[in-house]
Amino acid sequence: MGIPLNPRQITDFAIYLNELELWGKKINLFRRKNQKEIIIKDFLDSLSIAKYPEKSSSIMDYGSGAGFPGIPLKIVREDLNIVLWEATKKKVYFLRNAIRKLKLQNIEAYWTQDPILKRKNLSSFFDLVVSRAVGSILHIAQGTFSYLKNGGILLAMKGKMGAEEVQTHRMQIEDLGFEVAFIERSHIPFLGQERLIIGLKKCKINED
Repeated sequence: MGIPLNPRQITDFAIYLNELELWGKKINLFRRKNQKEIIIKDFLDSLSIAKYPEKSSSIMDYGSGAGFPGIPLKIVREDLNIVLWEATKKKVYFLRNAIRKLKLQNIEAYWTQDPILKRKNLSSFFDLVVSRAVGSILHIAQGTFSYLKNGGILLAMKGKMGAEEVQTHRMQIEDLGFEVAFIERSHIPFLGQERLIIGLKKCKINED
């Protein structure tokens, strides 16, 4: 995929893989048959968007689940500031454990109902929101609009039907305040399936 990994990053991926397997036996993190599936379907898929964030961007991983794509992104892009946003509390415990084990800096995991979030002002805070397999493009757009800065980008990682989804909901997406910035194809090594990276740009709201 053209992403060089140093020895420490390779070790980090190995630690992360081990934690995924350990916790996967205890809680319903994800459904994968073996390590190879995790590496291809989760690690490599997550890294398909590593080129998009600008240096030192603030990023929300919306519906992070077991940490995809946020944790792989952080491993290869240390400059990024990432918030893992997850609705299932037991998965948040896993994410915080993984962050601690990997000794990652400038990355936090939050339960979406955490009272502390009421004291944090995350409105118009993020340069980029990334989302992987958490519902329709319209649902994702509705759930993330308020967190993006004006001009910020929502990156939705979708299957081959993603472009059709955009066309179906285009008017509603634009009514929210987004414009379709790009739709790019991504080919994951060894997977044999086409993925789409859909970029929706938050248009500046006229306050006059």
